[in-house]
Formats: sequence, structure tokens, C-alpha cells
Amino acid sequence: MATRLRGVVGFFGFIAIWQALASLGVVNSFLLPSPLVVAGAVIDLTVDGSLGRHVLASLERVFVGFLVAAAIGILLGLVTGWSRSTSDVLKPIVEALRPIPPIAWTPIAILWFGVGNAPSYFLVFIGAVFPVFVNTFTAVRGIDRSQINAALCLGAGPSLLLRDVLIPASLPIIFPGLRIGLGIGWMCVVAAELIAAESGLGYMIQQNRVLLQTPNVVAGMVTIGVIGFGMSALMGLFERRVIGWSQSTR
Repeated sequence: MATRLRGVVGFFGFIAIWQALASLGVVNSFLLPSPLVVAGAVIDLTVDGSLGRHVLASLERVFVGFLVAAAIGILLGLVTGWSRSTSDVLKPIVEALRPIPPIAWTPIAILWFGVGNAPSYFLVFIGAVFPVFVNTFTAVRGIDRSQINAALCLGAGPSLLLRDVLIPASLPIIFPGLRIGLGIGWMCVVAAELIAAESGLGYMIQQNRVLLQTPNVVAGMVTIGVIGFGMSALMGLFERRVIGWSQSTR
């Protein structure tokens, strides 16, 4: 409770300082509108329906790309973590691709997929898949061999070993990778929409920048932050529901 209270105080303290600086003219109101002006812009964009339309477009892109990244990242992480020979083949490829920033893939994504949803799906996938893979791989490699040997001694087959030993033991490390991947995916979809989309929050920010509508630009940025915070909170809640027995969730 005390932690949440401090967080609320810090947030509203930041808003108050921002408003005071804007009201006193310390900051240029054109370059950085006051919180009240931004709140008004959020209300106007919500009333005319444009904000909701762009939010839904961005959410659809990030969820599609993230779900594909989560499925492939977990699958590859389990396989490479369990099989040394598979790891020897795939791990160098992953380590070569992983340092490339997702935004660097934007030009080739546009060449491959054109403008629209597809390049956004791809960039979200690229941004999210590597944290999921690395955490899953690390989790499987870190499983206590005594647990696996005990299951094998009790007659566990491959499917039972996977379902009842590998996956449950790996979840406390996989979930942080999923949270990180979701956050990166959300950043990637906005970056993609700045360049290669005709809808979404990134597109909305870019269009209002061109029109010099700074309040709308900041309103879009605030919306991105609020949704990102909400997604992280929901993922944390889901994690606690699934692996509430883990010390890492307490």
C-alpha cells in the first residue's frame, strides 16, 4: 500500500511541476503544452473517435506480432535449451540477428511487405521474439537435472516430461521475457507506424507533427505510455495467476 501511495504522489507531483513550469512560461507552451491542454486534446480526440480508432489499430498489430513471437520464441527456446545439437546450429544465428535493432529492419520490412499492417506485424515480431527466446533457453538450461532424472526414473515420456517438468519449471523465467518482449513490441509498433502505416498511434503522432498540432502529438505520446503501463500491469497479473507459487511473483 505504501509503495502504491508513493507512486501516486510521485506521479501527481510530476504533473504539478509540469503544469507550474508551463503556467509560469518557463517552458515553451508550443513545444511542450501544459497537462491541462494535453488533457483537453485527449478529450477532443476521444470525442471525435480518432483516438479510439488509432488505439485499436495499434493494439491489433502489437498483439498479432507478439503472439507469433511468443509462440515461436518459446518453442525455439525449449528445443534449443533441451537439445545441445540443435542449440549448436541455431544459437549462433540468433546471436547474430539479436543485436540488430528492430528499427533497422524497417526499410527491408517495407520492401518485403509494403505499407500497412504486415510490416508492423513483422517489426513487432522481431522486437519481441528474442527476449522470449533467450529467457526460455536460459530457463530450460537452468533446470535442475535431478528433477528431470527423477521424472525419467518414474517412467515419464517426452510429452509428460515437457508438460509436467520442463514448462512448469521454466515459467518463472519465461514470463519476464514475455513482459520484456511485449514492451519492446509496443515500442516497435509505434516506430513502424511512424513510417509504414496509415493508421495507429504512431501514424497519428506523425500526422499531427506535420500539422504542428503539438497538443495532439503529446496526447498520442501520453496514450502510448498509459497503454504500455496497462499492458505491463495485466501481464504481471496474469503471471501471478499462472505461477503464483513462484517466489519471483511475490
